[in-house]
Amino acid sequence: LPQRDTYAWDDASHLVEHSPAPEKRQRHDDSPKARVPVGVSRLHQVEMPELVMQPIYWTPVHDTAEVLRGTHHDAVETHVANMLEAGYVELQVWTETWKDELKSAIEVGASGEEKITHKLWPDRPRRISESKPPSIRGNGGRDDRLRAATFNTITVEPETPESRREKAVEAACDIIDISTGPGGADNKAVGRSTYGNAGAVRNYASCGVIYANDREARILKPSLMPSSYYGRRPLANYIRKGHKLGITVVRGFDEARGSPSQKAERAEQGVATSASGVPPKRRRRSDPELAKAERPAVSDLVLVIHGIGQKLSQRMESFHFTHAMNAFRRDVHVEAGTGEVKTRFRKDMGGIMVLPVNWRHSLSFEEGGYRDGPVDTAANEFSLKDITPDTLPSVRNIVSDVMLDIPYYMSHHQPKMIAAVIREANRVYKLWCQNNPGFAQHGRVHIIGHSLGSVMAIDILSHQPTTIPEHLRDPTQVHLPDETITHFLFNTSNLFLAGSPAGFFLLLRRAQLLPRMNYKATELEADPTANTTEVCGERGKYGCLAVENLYNIINGYDPVSYRMNAAVDAAYAASIKKAMIPASTPGWFSSKASSTSWFAGNPAASSYSASSYNRAPPLPRLPSNVELDIHDFTREEIAERRMYLLNDNGQIDFFLRYGGGPLEIQYLTMLGAHSSYWLLKDFTRMIVTEVGRPPGREGTSFGMRAVKRKERGA
Repeated sequence: LPQRDTYAWDDASHLVEHSPAPEKRQRHDDSPKARVPVGVSRLHQVEMPELVMQPIYWTPVHDTAEVLRGTHHDAVETHVANMLEAGYVELQVWTETWKDELKSAIEVGASGEEKITHKLWPDRPRRISESKPPSIRGNGGRDDRLRAATFNTITVEPETPESRREKAVEAACDIIDISTGPGGADNKAVGRSTYGNAGAVRNYASCGVIYANDREARILKPSLMPSSYYGRRPLANYIRKGHKLGITVVRGFDEARGSPSQKAERAEQGVATSASGVPPKRRRRSDPELAKAERPAVSDLVLVIHGIGQKLSQRMESFHFTHAMNAFRRDVHVEAGTGEVKTRFRKDMGGIMVLPVNWRHSLSFEEGGYRDGPVDTAANEFSLKDITPDTLPSVRNIVSDVMLDIPYYMSHHQPKMIAAVIREANRVYKLWCQNNPGFAQHGRVHIIGHSLGSVMAIDILSHQPTTIPEHLRDPTQVHLPDETITHFLFNTSNLFLAGSPAGFFLLLRRAQLLPRMNYKATELEADPTANTTEVCGERGKYGCLAVENLYNIINGYDPVSYRMNAAVDAAYAASIKKAMIPASTPGWFSSKASSTSWFAGNPAASSYSASSYNRAPPLPRLPSNVELDIHDFTREEIAERRMYLLNDNGQIDFFLRYGGGPLEIQYLTMLGAHSSYWLLKDFTRMIVTEVGRPPGREGTSFGMRAVKRKERGA
């Protein structure tokens, strides 16, 4: 006779009684990899499926974060969200039946509301007796049996609250997966919660849940839960009337359904714009209409090349260049949003983005870095640390980390340092163009070189092609590892030098600053006769830069910075006044007019038209007995043409207001001057204004234009 199968396959209680503890499921990482740009400015990306957020354009510096895929908002802990979703599936909250149960509970009273309250963390089920008939043992619901089976397996291991919750969450995830079926939507929350809704991670171990409708639920602590003994009826007296009670969670995310008060509170804290600017409260002080305006598409990319002392940041986080750039980027966005500055922008001006070019961290000049040939075991290997005395350690460490990059640059390491700058700048630019289609065709790129970074920028731009080769004009199609590129993949509009020793390097090489032939279209259109070899230079000559405007910004207390006007023409540099960058805020005793000298000159000057500005002022009539000095007008004319081709303002050197006061100690002020540029509002406003202004002399501000010194006797 054939044997008959007597096993009750549909009876899940057999699993409860006899199944051993299941082994932990092995997760196979076969999901596709993806990177999703996030944030207002799209400066960070989330790597999938790891759910880790990190910067796109620079090496992470304590600014990585784990991302949670939330299902219930206000966002609750991941395991709590999965337990809420399991209860949502078990009770079938989306059905008309659940709506009828809620109505019945309100009609019955407190005892009825007790029955519709869902326990967030279910109690451990009791064992089902084997003496009961199979029909009774099989009456429980499918979800109840699954959870009961999961909890019963804990008897194999020592039972703790943590292990019990872990098993409950695993069972809840199974319930969620079963509810959607194979190939269905994944409604589970994913990620590891590092903090919760109220700060610390919470489990809400003794709380209950009332699902008010298909979208909203309330997490209630025991003192708020329905009670027939105390007569508590939270559903009828609070939830249905719209009163705040417990923790409100909404299934899914719908900004339109969010609480207006919560959105307003978060807007004040700057949660939505923390990646790209300061809190809106501060921004509205300068421009009340800024909060209503949409963020424009970025039209100007500013790449900042750091210089001396980035090895210092490996020991002292406060000196880190990336942190300084994050703060500087926020200040630039705030400054660009002020009404006084926006009125000076060109018509096609969009947003400004500032990105760091971190080239130094990838280089090592010691401990085996950049050495050719076989290793000699008998060679004496020593490093900078071995030859540094142990006296004055704090001062020596700063000198070693800050000042010694210049000797490294003047050594045989120079080509590798320049190659590192080009490689990193092109990498950042390519990533930016990939994430911002069309920028390579319509956007403008500017460079800020700080300290040694300014010297390397001059070296690179002296050999930069006047026009980018055709096959390199679309950086998204260039495979950088395979290409040997010795120049930037972009044309440079403005070059800002901050705290720059470039003037000293020009002196060492006995070179002078020259405009590039056929480069500056706006100025050459106004004066075509200037496009000659007598005025301009060719590619490859040190100091002949492929830029439209060159700015040398000097802090008078900075011992590293040098002037550069004389590198164009010493006599012409002596004939113009020292240029101070206009103050963005009025001082204690200055008038309001002086604080706005960026855009307002004297009444006579402000009434000039563009043509009258370009026209030379009339010479005064001198007595016939006055002996005139002999001038070389040809040289002076050439020098002036060169200066205006190098900068629309007619000068290159600009001094910042810094320090001062009766109690100032200049030597202490000097220590912080070299790294102070990113903190000065005058510096920030100058960068924003010069980047966004219209091209040509007509687009310059009165406070930035060169002013000739008055001759004696005039």
